[in-house]
Amino acid sequence: MVRGNSRRQRGTGTLLSQQDLLAELTRSERIFRAGTWKPEQLLGAGYSVRLSDDLLVIPDSPGDSRYTAVKGENVVPEFTLAPGDTALISTIERFSLDFDVTATIGDRFGLAAKGLLVLHGSSVHPGYGRAEDPEDGTWHPKDDERLYFIVANVGPKNITMRKGDALAHLHFFDIDRIPEGPVPNVGFEHLSTLFGAGQHREDGGLSYFRDVKDLRAELEAERARTEARMSELTRALADNQAETTRQVTETQRDVNRVTDTSNMIVVFGVFLITTTLLGVVLVMLGSLADKLGELDTWKTALLSTLAVLYAGTSVTGVVLVARAAGRGVFGRRADRRGDTGE
Repeated sequence: MVRGNSRRQRGTGTLLSQQDLLAELTRSERIFRAGTWKPEQLLGAGYSVRLSDDLLVIPDSPGDSRYTAVKGENVVPEFTLAPGDTALISTIERFSLDFDVTATIGDRFGLAAKGLLVLHGSSVHPGYGRAEDPEDGTWHPKDDERLYFIVANVGPKNITMRKGDALAHLHFFDIDRIPEGPVPNVGFEHLSTLFGAGQHREDGGLSYFRDVKDLRAELEAERARTEARMSELTRALADNQAETTRQVTETQRDVNRVTDTSNMIVVFGVFLITTTLLGVVLVMLGSLADKLGELDTWKTALLSTLAVLYAGTSVTGVVLVARAAGRGVFGRRADRRGDTGE
């Protein structure tokens, strides 16, 4: 075990620089287990931990509410989270923090920009990844101690995560050595039960994000249904208006036809009455003329005048009836041409 007096002296609370981190990682297991870290992940004064392909709890398929734990020989090099999906993930790096070093955990903006929310603790406690040897009481690095994160896709599109993706940026600090003791850690098995892994529940994972997504989907569906109903009502209203207009037009035409017919009947009735009266007058005058036998010339002239008058009246009546009928027929045709836009 590496003790504080075997390393370069630094002040308490000092942030380990990139050079300090590289030196620590290269010569000891004071921070990570050997072989689980890469120098490429050193950036500025910190280190970016990476996504592992095992010790995961992921949806059976994007958008599914059923989850499966990935562990042992089973590995998943990549997986996809649909909007609202959550997952439990772990790091490639195995931790073995000594009791005089701690770390703070920071988010990566690149993940947030994609709509990936990474949930984690604020720090890594001294002694995380250490276990006591029951024989001699010394504290040694554990074989496989990871950091675990819960991720949620809160964006509008699918997000694919692959092994080796950077998850979070850690800063490491030297501190005064604390009393050696176990660091509480619920472990992967307990965390996987929170997601209902393998139980195929309908509310696995962090259901809040899925509920929000489902609520949005329901709202969108209801809006689509409402818009469809409004379109149907608009079309029905337009059809009803067109049908009403057509019926009003037909009714007006029927009224016009009845009016024209009535007018023709009235005119023809007047004509019949007039000609009848004239005929009666003609008969009466004829009878009067018979009584005036001595006035043959006046009788002939009178009868001729009455005949001409009767004929003129008949012709005038026929012309008036024909003109009335013509106005009715041609007037209706003009109205129909106007209705059709001709």
